Amino acid sequence: MAQISQPNTQRNLPASLLKGAAANLAIQALGKNLNKKNFLPTLVVGALGGGLSCLSDDKYCSTLIATSIFGGGNALINKTSVPKSLAKYAAIGTTARLMLNIPEIVAKTSEISGDWITIYNFKLPNGDLPKYKQINEAMGCTHTVLRSISDYLGYSSIANQLLKEEKKLAKDEGIDFSDLAESKGYLVQNLANNLFTVGTKLNQNIPVAVTYQPWLGRRPHTVGINQVEYQQNASNKKRTRFIIKVMDPLLGNITELSQSEFNNGIVRCINGR
Repeated sequence: MAQISQPNTQRNLPASLLKGAAANLAIQALGKNLNKKNFLPTLVVGALGGGLSCLSDDKYCSTLIATSIFGGGNALINKTSVPKSLAKYAAIGTTARLMLNIPEIVAKTSEISGDWITIYNFKLPNGDLPKYKQINEAMGCTHTVLRSISDYLGYSSIANQLLKEEKKLAKDEGIDFSDLAESKGYLVQNLANNLFTVGTKLNQNIPVAVTYQPWLGRRPHTVGINQVEYQQNASNKKRTRFIIKVMDPLLGNITELSQSEFNNGIVRCINGR
């Protein structure tokens, strides 16, 4: 069974402090609360949240830690209630993803040090899934992911249909990935939450999507899996991990998905038309 390595907190602390400070500045700015008087406290709260996020190598847990510090600290700075602050910052989707990237900085620092060796690298043979950003942060992820997959497979007409439909989505409207894909004539297959199985599908040029429950009670979110790396620690070969790279429509870019989010998600692949 693969194990997730524990981070070297001392080594990764400087990167996480800087990332946390930058994330909290962005959150305060988007919330229209940043000013000269609270600039320094905002930096301190951000650095504290980023630093304490090093306590966990799991993206979900580290995000909860950072979000709690950000929400509580900013509530004191802005003189608002903690629950309202947490809800407000959680609603700023793109900025919230900045906090999710704190563990990615940790992972990249570890990779640079040469501690990890990639044993298997599974990916789509024709390049990355096209990077598209959903129109509305509150909805449209399923349409956007399927649009990306459709363009990757060469079905541009279907991709155009999906974009038009996404623009017409009603407030808070959502749809299941399988239902949407099958309505476009795709053959959808459910997969077990096994990253080797997913990797095999990717190598066979079969796109895979996963729908998971994000942190802080947000609605289910769908991403397209772009690449899966199975790595082994150079110093301790019993320590292994997966790096899951996805096309995230919330960001409109390639980012990483934690294994815990993958394990708790629903995995489907497009098996043709």
